Amino acid sequence: MFKRFSLIMVVLLLIVGSAYAQGTGPECFGSEGSALSILGSWAGEEEETFRQVIAPVIEACNLTLSYEGTRDLNTVLPTRVDGGAPPDIALLPNPGAIKTFANNLVALTDVGVNPDSYSEGWQQLGSVDGRWLGLPLKTDVKSLVWYSPVAFEAAGYSVPATWDEFIALMDQMVADGGPAPLAMGFESGGATGWTATDFVQDILLRTQGLEYVNGLVSGETAWNDQGVVDAWTLYVEWVNKYGAGGADGALTTSFGDAILQPFQDPAAAWMVKQSGFAGSAFIQPNFPDYVYGEDFAFFVLPTADGEPAAMQVGGDFLGVFNDTPAVNAMIAYLSSADGASAWAASGFDLTPNSAVDLGAYANPISADKAAALLSAPDVSFDVGDLMPPAVGQAEFDNIKAAVGGGDIVALLNEIQAKYEEATGM
Repeated sequence: MFKRFSLIMVVLLLIVGSAYAQGTGPECFGSEGSALSILGSWAGEEEETFRQVIAPVIEACNLTLSYEGTRDLNTVLPTRVDGGAPPDIALLPNPGAIKTFANNLVALTDVGVNPDSYSEGWQQLGSVDGRWLGLPLKTDVKSLVWYSPVAFEAAGYSVPATWDEFIALMDQMVADGGPAPLAMGFESGGATGWTATDFVQDILLRTQGLEYVNGLVSGETAWNDQGVVDAWTLYVEWVNKYGAGGADGALTTSFGDAILQPFQDPAAAWMVKQSGFAGSAFIQPNFPDYVYGEDFAFFVLPTADGEPAAMQVGGDFLGVFNDTPAVNAMIAYLSSADGASAWAASGFDLTPNSAVDLGAYANPISADKAAALLSAPDVSFDVGDLMPPAVGQAEFDNIKAAVGGGDIVALLNEIQAKYEEATGM
């Protein structure tokens, strides 16, 4: 770990040193020698990496940083806010938390943010009633399909460029009689079903579009609308027609084991639709001799016309509770090109900051994921993270029931009723 963080620090110092050589670098806004408090859920290695990312502005402005990491953020932060002693900055796990504290947060436009570094979609995800309150800080992409280029080449398969080509490829894999086209296991304890709902959201983005998907959160799209029925029906059909082990395999195979199925010897599937973390967190550790780009790689789930769709993402945001010079310095730095490149160099997943230099990503997997994100016309946050918890849990539970043979219309009617009960809409 020491060697890893030492290397990170060297890279960050080189980035910042280059910036100073060009007459730039962190702007302090008169904060020199002042204090800055940050509350978040990151601890251990994640906390250390975050500290390395922000070290340039901390050192340049001689700030005294008080960082508190807690796994009980949902209790600690409201207690601090209600008690009139919020942190200067809080690291928030999703846009829902921004809405919770909307009345307490300071607009980012008042504290030195660089809006040009973020797409309209990212700004909207962090906004409440037209006020931009949440700075997108860290993200991962979800609309990916992982596969083995070596295995594809040996079988004569090509990466599909369109939705029809994707279906034709899976049909050919079935006809050839080898492994199943897709690893679709999604068992995950109390959260079983999340990989299935992620897949359905990407189907909806390609068949109905971003505005339609956003409507599931706002209430403009009913959960039992025919477009949703069709997407769930298609997903269940694919589980049974293309999935390794069919419905039973999907329900009983853990999502982690499913990630590995296309890369085992012998393989149990050709592909797995999974988030970006699959490469570094699962495939590489389990197959240390595999080379990225040869033994494993990804492509973005294609669209009808082959043009990029909105990228489904998850991620963390930053909220400001106190407008101080130190806060201005931190927000200006994190939303700058230097801050973005420092984040990329740290290996702490992807930055939503579009000013990032892709060459700063030391990990080629991260660099390719970042390129895919920047190529997308917009972003679509995981719908389950934007809804009341009861609705998200109903989505998980009912997709399991659907795969198990339940009536899809009835199950979606239940989710719609749960949505109306939870939101009063």
